[in-house]
Amino acid sequence: MLPDLETPRLALRPRRDDDLDDWLAMDLDPLVARFIWGAPPEPEQHREALQRRIAGGWPEMGGLWVVEDRAAPGFLGWCGLFPLEETGLIEIGYRYLPKAWGRGIATEAAACVLDEGFRGFLFDPIVAVSHPDNRASHRVLEKIGLRRQADAVHYGQTVAFFRLTRTAYLASDGGRRCGSP
Repeated sequence: MLPDLETPRLALRPRRDDDLDDWLAMDLDPLVARFIWGAPPEPEQHREALQRRIAGGWPEMGGLWVVEDRAAPGFLGWCGLFPLEETGLIEIGYRYLPKAWGRGIATEAAACVLDEGFRGFLFDPIVAVSHPDNRASHRVLEKIGLRRQADAVHYGQTVAFFRLTRTAYLASDGGRRCGSP
């Protein structure tokens, strides 16, 4: 069972069936979709794909957390750990509504999930991929300690590839970055 996590201002909880409409609306936002698919996905097909993932318990390794502001609960986006296609590596990823951008939410949630990945799940290493032009995402990954490697091809496109080992994380970390409520 995936644990609930919290930071001083965020609550991270496992996704639920009733998150579907918020998740779909986020993914259909052109600002959100531009660095992922280029344009928003087809709504009905994407709804069905999201429903299959939720019902099927994807991902089998890691998990996805819905991120909410503790002071004003409500869906802001998600952060998670999941297998990077066909590599055996665990990827940290995230996606947020534009209203959550520029507030440090992505960095705070990603630091918490990264900590859970290394301390709770004992993953090693944890990697990330991002569109080469998504500088905001690159800054989040660098702030939480991942370092950019050579670009790679994943998800059918050339992406910026980031990596951090558990040993390097634990050697540089000052303490837990999140906890259970």
